[in-house]
Amino acid sequence: MSIVPIKTPPMTRQHYEFIADLMGPMVAWPSHLVDIADALEKSNPKFARKRFLDRATKAWEDNHGKGELDDEIRF
Repeated sequence: MSIVPIKTPPMTRQHYEFIADLMGPMVAWPSHLVDIADALEKSNPKFARKRFLDRATKAWEDNHGKGELDDEIRF
């Protein structure tokens, strides 16, 4: 079975902002947003990767909280 390439519809900054706001809180870890940015970057050579990642990461943090880092190893 071969995969048929999908033609991406034209997308604007508003589309990318919507995706960042929607998908940011949904991913398990913010590192998954890089995979989403990779796919979106292929759809538009003018894609503002850093802006997208900043907005999506903020949406993730707003939903999940930054939390406290506890480096202490308990035995």
